[in-house]
Amino acid sequence: MIDTATRADGASAMRKRDHLPAGKPAFHSPCLTKKQAAGLALMLTLCHAASGQPVERDKARVYRFSIPAGNMASALEAFSETTGTQLSYPSVLVRDVKSNALSGSYTPEQALAKLLGDSDIGYRFADDKVVALAQAPKKNYPDNPAPGKTVELSAMTVKGDSFGPDDSSPYIKSESTAGSKIPIETTRIPQSIQVITGEALKDQGALSIGNILKQVPSATVIGTRFSRFPKISIRGFRADQNRNGIRQIFGGDVDWSALSHIENVEVLKGPGSTVYGQQTNDGGGVINVITKRPFDEFASEFSFTRGGYDEFDGDITSGQWDLNGPLLADGALKARFTGEIEGSESFINFQNLDRENFGLALAWDDGGPVRGFINAEYQHRSTAPNPGLPVFGTVRGSGFGNISRDTYLGEPNFDNLEIETPLVQAWLDIDVGENWKISPRFQYDEFNGDQDQVFLGPTTLDAATGRINVARTGRTGFKERDRAYIGQIDITGTVETGFLTHQIFLGGDYTKSHFGTSSVNLAGVPAIDALNPVYLAAQPAAGPVLIGSHGTSELGSFAFQDIISITPEFDLTGGLRQSTYSAKRLNIASGVTSEIDTDNTSYQVGGTFHATDSIHFFAGYGEGFSPLPAIAMANGASLEPGESEQVEAGVKINFPSGLSGTASFFDITRSNVTTPDRFNPGFQVATGEIQSRGAEVELAYQVTEQWYIQGGYAFIDAEITQSNANDVGNRPEKIPEHQANIWTHYRFDSGVLKNLTLSAGANYVGNRPLDNANTAVLPNYTTLDLATSYTWKNIKLELFANNVLDKRYFVSADFGPAVFPGDPRAIFGRVSLKF
Repeated sequence: MIDTATRADGASAMRKRDHLPAGKPAFHSPCLTKKQAAGLALMLTLCHAASGQPVERDKARVYRFSIPAGNMASALEAFSETTGTQLSYPSVLVRDVKSNALSGSYTPEQALAKLLGDSDIGYRFADDKVVALAQAPKKNYPDNPAPGKTVELSAMTVKGDSFGPDDSSPYIKSESTAGSKIPIETTRIPQSIQVITGEALKDQGALSIGNILKQVPSATVIGTRFSRFPKISIRGFRADQNRNGIRQIFGGDVDWSALSHIENVEVLKGPGSTVYGQQTNDGGGVINVITKRPFDEFASEFSFTRGGYDEFDGDITSGQWDLNGPLLADGALKARFTGEIEGSESFINFQNLDRENFGLALAWDDGGPVRGFINAEYQHRSTAPNPGLPVFGTVRGSGFGNISRDTYLGEPNFDNLEIETPLVQAWLDIDVGENWKISPRFQYDEFNGDQDQVFLGPTTLDAATGRINVARTGRTGFKERDRAYIGQIDITGTVETGFLTHQIFLGGDYTKSHFGTSSVNLAGVPAIDALNPVYLAAQPAAGPVLIGSHGTSELGSFAFQDIISITPEFDLTGGLRQSTYSAKRLNIASGVTSEIDTDNTSYQVGGTFHATDSIHFFAGYGEGFSPLPAIAMANGASLEPGESEQVEAGVKINFPSGLSGTASFFDITRSNVTTPDRFNPGFQVATGEIQSRGAEVELAYQVTEQWYIQGGYAFIDAEITQSNANDVGNRPEKIPEHQANIWTHYRFDSGVLKNLTLSAGANYVGNRPLDNANTAVLPNYTTLDLATSYTWKNIKLELFANNVLDKRYFVSADFGPAVFPGDPRAIFGRVSLKF
């Protein structure tokens, strides 16, 4: 397998399928001595002998291809993914080069010759899995190339020490769809993007989306996986979740621990309405989850996780599976079935966690111009709706002692939270000509929730009795029934106008949503002593009034984005989305119906200057649009949609040494923020404003094939700039000023420790206010995580120790003036078996 192609100026690129072993040859100069050639041959022979693969087996194998004409770099990556062939070439070789379309069944050599047919690029097979590309005379390829006929290239020198930046690490991904509906190098998008790979999810022992996003320096987690509905903020504002590029209206709230069907997580930092449309949150960013897709071979993996919490009762117990294979003899139809079942007792008294999630992915590809995909998922979670803990005795002193982290202040005899959601996505990829693709998409999802729960109110300290008395309210019979239909069409393609090359996205979508909630308040829920809670034997009486709301909303939009390659050194990106939104909402208790009918145009513009193949300066401006579901003001009109805008400038790097990352300055303003109506108590108006500005750095370095390290830091200077709540000048709730993270992973590949890995990570979260009034501060904390694994044949054993130092810390609860305990020291193991 080969690593990277390196020019004299250090530029490099590589397209690959898996991470690379030691001894990585690299393109360098036009000379190959006999000794060097012998050394290369010996190295490649040893590599294949070690793997037990016949040298000519894969070179003669026939694969099915369906690669549209377009960007050569993307086409070569698709070729590499299909065949497992490693391609080595300098990235300048393919910049602004167009590839032929490739559809049908070919050997790797036939396919590569067709892809390169109209270019000035030649190829040489070093062996059946290693191909070097270089400049060659044009039109040297036959119309129907036969195996064994290659283009003669100049001789080359091989080096073994360079480690390329382009997906040469299982933890680094150079392309993403987060900044555009077109898979494109992240260095060409004038906005910060961070991709977290599936390998990182596994090796870090992530138990939730919140664990995953510790890698994102500006991401703040509100709640934990034991909270009712945890949330995520990026750069000071709430972020949205998408799945395979389609908006998720409800899915992010169901099961934060449903990771078994996730392949990668793409994080777009800042507003993303131009590409993704209406944002359901505040415009902090978009978390685009890419689910697992089926592949050609039969494969399966089963794993079992078991562990617990040091010094606390409770356990972590779950089982996972991943099954893949073709369903038809010709392999045109493939399926992948994933899932996880967990039955754990949390470290919190009376709070168990029972959940199931299943994923089924189907793919149809017979080598023709039409490919079909289905992604179906089901998630279910049953637990207790933990209301959290009061400020006194946790983040502030009480004078009576600290509240234990395992304390439950709800009512275990009748509290209940049960949620489920089915999700179905289906789409086609239709090649139109050589340069265009049409993708009609459809999504249906539901959110079904049932709750009986208690909420925390004000806290009083009773000096006479030494009690921390917490007032409480509650509700019973809460039901939420939501469903949404989304139809979407994406048209992507490449066109040239003179010396300009345009990569274009045209899109339209329509969303129809139905939502409804209903419940009854509990009367006379008594206060509880947080230091010595005594629980009720029976539920308090329900009130006489049914409260809640139900209604519908509709959203239609049209979008256009153009990524223009003006010169090999400069890209310009521009886009807009026109949206129309309407909603009706009936308040069950009052009988009043609120309506909203509005539209919005969101813009995006930016540019990227490629100073070298490894250094890319960018600047951009983007907008966000997040309407509310028809909430009435005092005058009967509905609140205006929230809007956000970001200005960002920075630099992205991807050095041949394996170092990549982004450093940027950002300034985000969110307007039309809801704030109390000064003249009509109990109502709100949309006249508030919050500003967040700061800097963020994230770096990843594949030092050697064995050693990987990543880290980041974010500084967020956020301020409430307009408000009617007497909090202008305050720091917005739950947002730290400083955050940082680091994680490193080392794999031994020789000697008695071969196949042993060691990992360590640390995460720092700074002080942050509990609420906008800044009445309390959540103290800063640092957690340390360790892990190790050993692989023997098809068995992998892993051991994780999270929060090794057992740091006592608290995060914001997802509702009300409460805090939630962070997980104490947790130690768990996982055994995996692959077939």
